[in-house]
Amino acid sequence: RASSTPLLDDNTMSAARAMATTQLPKQVHLASAGDLQLMLPIFEHEVSAIGYHPVSDNNVVSLVPTGSQANSSLISRAVNWVLPDGEGPLYFLMGEGSGAGNVTTSIDIGAPAGSVIYAPVDGTVAGIKSYQAKGKCEDTEIRIQPQSQSRFQVIMTHVDNTSISLGQPVKAGESRLGAVRSMDACMAQSLGRYTYDNGNHLHMQVELSR
Repeated sequence: RASSTPLLDDNTMSAARAMATTQLPKQVHLASAGDLQLMLPIFEHEVSAIGYHPVSDNNVVSLVPTGSQANSSLISRAVNWVLPDGEGPLYFLMGEGSGAGNVTTSIDIGAPAGSVIYAPVDGTVAGIKSYQAKGKCEDTEIRIQPQSQSRFQVIMTHVDNTSISLGQPVKAGESRLGAVRSMDACMAQSLGRYTYDNGNHLHMQVELSR
């Protein structure tokens, strides 16, 4: 567990959501897929942990993380800790040795349920779908067609209270998409191994346009 992860009580969360009505999150470069840049879609002070893990889908594009790996070897950690501010957030690799594909094909961005989600790229809402995660958990998926990359789509799941419509243009770090959905009562969340809560998070990946 990350010793620096803050414990967010109800008063802190209430203040954070009030701030979300008047302020925008800091523009933090999270990862890239080719020329496509993904921005952190949640206020940085609400993030409990960031973890990359593999998914078994040939259509998914491997991501290049920005920042420092928090659970890397002692040697590489010693190098990563001296990176200057602005070089990206700390992250965990959660699926090394799983045999399920490249470990950086998807991101879990941990945050308390109800945290506001913003668009990670400039683009257009290409899909909004309700479905059953793992066949038993109510969930919503959002697809964004990036403005700069017609061959990619950005996929986000574990979204609640969606506030967008199909075909709507969105801007990175400015357009509100919804909120982090509470999934802890429905499914075990791997990110919980790295946080002080049950690991509620926004899941995000980049796929080739079908």
